[in-house]
Amino acid sequence: MRAGFSSDAARCGKINILTDEQEESFDALLLRFNSLTAMVQDHITRGILTLEEEDVRKKSQRDRRILKERLGALKPELNFGTPAELRNRIAHFNPDESAKQAEILYEVHIRSKDLIEGYNEALRYADRKFFGSKLDLHPIIVPSVPGWGA
Repeated sequence: MRAGFSSDAARCGKINILTDEQEESFDALLLRFNSLTAMVQDHITRGILTLEEEDVRKKSQRDRRILKERLGALKPELNFGTPAELRNRIAHFNPDESAKQAEILYEVHIRSKDLIEGYNEALRYADRKFFGSKLDLHPIIVPSVPGWGA
């Protein structure tokens, strides 16, 4: 079993034990978060910048993100660097560190909204500017989630 939390408990530093079902959900959430971050950061961003005739071969992920923001393909207020940095932290955390797990899970919960919006914003940009609808990618629609606001 792994450590877990409710969002209120995480802010107070309280850690609970996850059931097997919750642990599966935790693993699935981290996998999906990592996959979507990689897709936006590595594939969609590279595709958009290549179509904009930007040479991305020697540019850092940060430089690519800044270019995308400047072009209007990513809103700066989404702080997309944070999900990408969180993706790196997820890859290096020790599963036996329950407090660290709780912290990462809480951050994934908080940053998922920005990640999804960043993905959707990139698709809208591609639709407007290029041939986005031919990418066979579709926006992610998230039903109302408590704690995410309107």
